[in-house]
Amino acid sequence: MKSPRQWSVRLRLTIWATAAAALACAVTVGFVLDGNHQARMSDQLREVYSADLRVLHHLARQRAVPPVLPDEGLTAMQVVDPSGRLVSANTRMAGQPRMAFFVPPRRPGGMDGVVCDVPSFPGQCLTVAAMWITTPSGDLIVYGGEPTHPWYGDSAFATVLVSGALIWLILVAVGTHFLVERALRPVVDIASELAEITEKCPGRRVPVPAHHDEIRYLATTANRTLQHLEEAIERERRFTSDVSHDLRTPITGARLRLEEALTDPEVDWPTTARELLNDMERQQALAEDILTLARMGNERLPPQSRADLGQLARREIERRPHGRVPIETDLEPEVIVFCDRLLISRLMANLLDNAQRHAVSRVVVAVRTEDGTGVLVVADDGAGIAPEYRELVFERFARLPESRELDPHGTGLGLAICREIAQAHQGSLNVEDSARGACMVLRLPLQT
Repeated sequence: MKSPRQWSVRLRLTIWATAAAALACAVTVGFVLDGNHQARMSDQLREVYSADLRVLHHLARQRAVPPVLPDEGLTAMQVVDPSGRLVSANTRMAGQPRMAFFVPPRRPGGMDGVVCDVPSFPGQCLTVAAMWITTPSGDLIVYGGEPTHPWYGDSAFATVLVSGALIWLILVAVGTHFLVERALRPVVDIASELAEITEKCPGRRVPVPAHHDEIRYLATTANRTLQHLEEAIERERRFTSDVSHDLRTPITGARLRLEEALTDPEVDWPTTARELLNDMERQQALAEDILTLARMGNERLPPQSRADLGQLARREIERRPHGRVPIETDLEPEVIVFCDRLLISRLMANLLDNAQRHAVSRVVVAVRTEDGTGVLVVADDGAGIAPEYRELVFERFARLPESRELDPHGTGLGLAICREIAQAHQGSLNVEDSARGACMVLRLPLQT
């Protein structure tokens, strides 16, 4: 048997709704039965008092109290003197002991109550009304009583009421089950569609209901997630294709050189070895960049700390060997960001490598604050990047013709890694407008 935690939403909602309806029905039936009981008790009490009054008027016309009183329907009647001796009774109570022992006050209106354990009415209680009466024989007490109605009142009325409540509960249970099933049908459709979506058909989407409700929000969220997954799968496919091409090409080239060298008895083996070593270095750099991208996508950042962006830039510039292009700086102090120092230093190194490779006469590095962010600018005075290529350069293995000429052994992953690092720090890296050359702008949130 399933535990309540394993019940379906449909079953749980049906049980909750039925339980709430059952509670409401129980309260309603209780109030109705109690009201009906009180009304019937009031009617019965009036009937008993009326019987007492009729006996009172009958005895007032008699010179003496007769031993047998006239019957008053179902009402049991007895007359008792002040000493408690039974004086008279109707035929229903003839020869029976007193039905009640309470004594009403000597005032108009009498007294009433419910009396149980009456020998002449075994297993029943009586609604009894008592009144004083003055006769030529003296003052007497008239008792009239009828069997008290049960708490549920009339059995036929109670049966109809309870039957109606049960029918209502059945309707509530069936109706709730139907409505919940209908409301959750889109969820079942979404789950069925999701179960059939695989990497072979990532373009499929779940159906979106027409109603603007929570289920529509679920469907649209699922579709957005599927869209992101499809884009990620497509990126991975392109990445895998590019990686296989970029790895296979130098390996194939190295194999051909070795085969040619083996067939040439006059081959210059030192030269061939140097060429192969260059190819191996490129493959090593490519493998390291691929591993870096994989780690950036699959792992959390290492522990981060507060760092001065200007000081990081200055240290990276000081570590660099003096190249053919000087680096000018404009570093604002106390630009504090929260980052992984090694990753940001690698980003700066990549940007400086690119800038010095493409610059004609100088590279400018600037650090400043701007709109709540720390900004690092690396600009050169080279040919620059056309607007239509400013996003392309950040794609993996994307290399513009000029880059291939200046660095034929490059991997095409440097700027892609830089952007991954920036985004991992909740920042951005873009190519922005400049008067001449390329202008790389890194923005990181300031640490206050």
